[in-house]
Amino acid sequence: MRKAVKDKNGKRREECRVIRKIHTLWNRLSGIKLRYRMLFVYIVGGALPILVIALYLIQGTSKILIRQNEHAKVTELAAAGQQVREMTDTVSTVTKYFYFDPMLEEISQKRYRNYQDMVSDYRNFTSFLDYGRYYNNTIAWMNIYLDNQTIVGNSRFIRVTQEIRQEEWYRMAGERNGGALWRRLPVPAAGYSALSMLRMLKTKKGEDVGVLAVYIRPEWFQTLLRGRDCDTFVWLNGEILEADLGKNIEPEEIAGFLPKKDSGQSQQNIFLGKEEYLMTCETISLPESQDYLQIVSFLAYRDILRDVTGQLAKSIVFFLGSAALSVTIILLFSRSFGDRVERFRAQMQKAAEGSFELEEKLGGSDEISELYDYLGTMIYQIQRLLAQVYQEKLHAERLTIQQKDAEFKMLASQINPHFLYNTLETIRMRARRSRQTDIEELVKMLAKIMRSTLQAGGSEVTVAAETELVEYYLKIQQYRFGDRIRYRIYVEGRLKACLILPLLMQPIVENAIIHGLEGKEGVGVIDIKVYTAGENVVISIADDGLGIAPQQLEKMRESLNSYQENGRHIGVRNVHQRVRLKYGEAYGVTIDSVKDAYTKVEIFLPPAENLGEAKNEGKHVQSDDNR
Repeated sequence: MRKAVKDKNGKRREECRVIRKIHTLWNRLSGIKLRYRMLFVYIVGGALPILVIALYLIQGTSKILIRQNEHAKVTELAAAGQQVREMTDTVSTVTKYFYFDPMLEEISQKRYRNYQDMVSDYRNFTSFLDYGRYYNNTIAWMNIYLDNQTIVGNSRFIRVTQEIRQEEWYRMAGERNGGALWRRLPVPAAGYSALSMLRMLKTKKGEDVGVLAVYIRPEWFQTLLRGRDCDTFVWLNGEILEADLGKNIEPEEIAGFLPKKDSGQSQQNIFLGKEEYLMTCETISLPESQDYLQIVSFLAYRDILRDVTGQLAKSIVFFLGSAALSVTIILLFSRSFGDRVERFRAQMQKAAEGSFELEEKLGGSDEISELYDYLGTMIYQIQRLLAQVYQEKLHAERLTIQQKDAEFKMLASQINPHFLYNTLETIRMRARRSRQTDIEELVKMLAKIMRSTLQAGGSEVTVAAETELVEYYLKIQQYRFGDRIRYRIYVEGRLKACLILPLLMQPIVENAIIHGLEGKEGVGVIDIKVYTAGENVVISIADDGLGIAPQQLEKMRESLNSYQENGRHIGVRNVHQRVRLKYGEAYGVTIDSVKDAYTKVEIFLPPAENLGEAKNEGKHVQSDDNR
């Protein structure tokens, strides 16, 4: 915990040091003449951002060009991969045509005793020639290896010897049980090797017929790789199959960078020696086989950035020329502008010192000349407006005070005071003669309430007197409601003699009974407290009645500062506005309530020492909980 506090304090000190440095720098800049400040602002706010933007755009162009090349290589290899897939699917389809061929099955199983019969069967089997002619652009050659020791082999039909049986490709073709095997093999009767698809053909009974070999033309891959702007290689199962010759990369250098079989399409940056390359790979799973081809291209980053470097040089030359021209223009402009501003400043200084006589005009028709011409008029208008605003503010405050005082007096004078008071006194005397003590006490309390209400004006009353008035009101209500209403009153001892505005508590207590407890079933309690909270004096009036709905509570809070009558809760709003007019905007009424639970109204007043104190005042006011 201590470490966290130290770190926080250290961070604050560091922030303060940075703020002080910025403030010092700003003060230094503020002391520089305007012409030099304009030049500084131009360099810092214009030239430097333009330079940064230019460098950023060049860098962004470089990144965009690199991304475009990366995307282009991915797209190119994807298209090449699609061609390879179509080609291998075609070859796979061709090999399926030889399945269950009766003529081929007969040649593989027949025991030839006559050479002429064998030659005749060879000639009758024309499938090799037909498919070869039809797929001439893809298939270079086809032959079949037959385990029939009675045949004499030729370029199409090859008898399996012991040496052939020991070949890895022949053994793998037999183990795959009809599945495809892709290998690079020498083409019979030709002096080159080519990618070959090998498949063990079966009879309908599942017996081996022989291994069919279909050789793909090497030119097909050469056409695929020809004309590319980067080194491109084709790998079969991790071994080089074809290469785009004439480049600078050897296959042995890149063998260790090849991705795994299931990588699909991938792209990464690699270093061959000191040169960085973009390597893009398209991995192609060969049909009906565990074998795979990979087309891999390598593009040197220096080739990508060659155009960017040339554009960068042009941009720098253009920027330096533009900067030199703009600096010259801003120097001339700042000098002219600075001279005129200096003359205007001198005249403003004279006006500030009390000399309002303008010298000869600055000349010209720009904004500085207009400001100079209107300087005297502006000063006069400012003085006149300030005086007018001051007078209007005083007038508005007087009107507000008079309006609120009129509202309060109107509220207090709604009943004819002499008639009502004399009537109550007559009733009380008759109740005494009739020995009706309850009625006498009730009328006595009502008369005191009415007298306090009718005498209320601008004069202040003590907290004790105000609390006594509220207690009389609550006792009268107990005569009406009986045991359904109970109350508690507590006043902090030293606050009893404090002077406050009259009739602050009674309207709120009346609202608590009418809107909170009158409609409640069972006993309701009103809790009144006058205490000190912090520096302020707080009058709290709470009830456990019906409460206020959230929407209605929000409207009440909004209406506290409104001068429009809405027919309800006028007393609370009146108390709030009287407190604010008397003691200031920092004080007033707050309302808190929960529906069907409680309502609490608090009146915030200034500290006790600011309220004033009445001498020989402080009647004990604290009710018993059984009331």
